[in-house]
This record gives sequence, structure tokens and C-alpha cells, in this order.
Amino acid sequence: MTVISARPDDDISDLMWLLNQYRAAEVHGAGAIMRMGKLADQSSLRTSLSRHLRDEAVHAWLWTRAIEELGGEIVSVPEPYQAKLSAYYGLPTSLNDLLALTLVSEKRGLKQYVDHLETPEASAAIHRTLRGILKDEEWHVRYIQEELDGRMREDRQVMRLIERAEEADERAVEELRNDSTDPTGW
Repeated sequence: MTVISARPDDDISDLMWLLNQYRAAEVHGAGAIMRMGKLADQSSLRTSLSRHLRDEAVHAWLWTRAIEELGGEIVSVPEPYQAKLSAYYGLPTSLNDLLALTLVSEKRGLKQYVDHLETPEASAAIHRTLRGILKDEEWHVRYIQEELDGRMREDRQVMRLIERAEEADERAVEELRNDSTDPTGW
């Protein structure tokens, strides 16, 4: 969900680049949730995905508002974290692939947001935005983990998909660390 890639130029501050990364991650997440919604095989999962889609859109708006409140501009983020995660994972071909990738991405985003909230440099606008988002992010991790746990009881291969996604996450984050200007660190 979150993560930093190299900045396109030096005209944008490190903080604004980070906040645009967060915004891009939420927008990208909404696209993934819409794709999963088309593949969902249970009514309860469709319901959760609908709520999750709403959350991602609201979070993107909250980051947009925070960026503008802090005097920044909304910029294009050509390769957000999820693009790198998917590149290392490979093409997801099933709902279980997408759920595993989303679980890992949501966990990464939750950690990043908590870490950022704890930095002394975080402004009131950032604190307000993060506090508004964190409860949703915790629920995203919880419902996806529960869904995958149920699927694991029927298919032990689901655990391997999660492990594969975790490995892809580590590789993506390592790449981003090498290119990053993230003030919260990885």
C-alpha cells in the first residue's frame, strides 16, 4: 500500500513526495479491490470488499486534502510500492493471489502509517489524516487475514502464496530503501 520510490525531480519536497506515495498507494489499492470484487466467490467477501473499496477512495481523498493543506501539489507516482510488489511476485492469476498480495500490502501500509505517526516531525494535518485512516487499515488486515485463514483450511497452497507475497514485499522494500528519500525510514 505505501512505500517510496525515487523522486522524479528535486522540485518536490521529501515530505510531499512521501504523501503523494501514500495517496497513490490508496488509489492503486482501490483498483486492486475492484478487481478482487469481480472475482469474489462469496457474498460476505463481496460485502467486505465493497467496504474496503470505499475506504481506499476516502483515504486517497484524505491524503489529497492533507497535501493541499500543507501547500503541496498532487503529482503522478509512476511506480508505487504495489507496482514493485507485483513485479517481484509475478502476475496474480487467482483471487487467492490477489488476497495474499493485498494482505502483505495492507500490513506494510499499516506499519508505515504507524511509524510515520510516531515521528516528531509529523504535522497536525498528517496526524489527523493518519488517525482517520489507521482504524480502517487495521480492519483491512484483519478481514483479509481471516479470509485467507479460511481458504488455507481448504487449500494448504494458500500459505505458499502468502509466503511468496511476503518475499516479494521484502524485495520491493529493499529496492525502495536503496532509492528512497523516505523520512520515516524502512
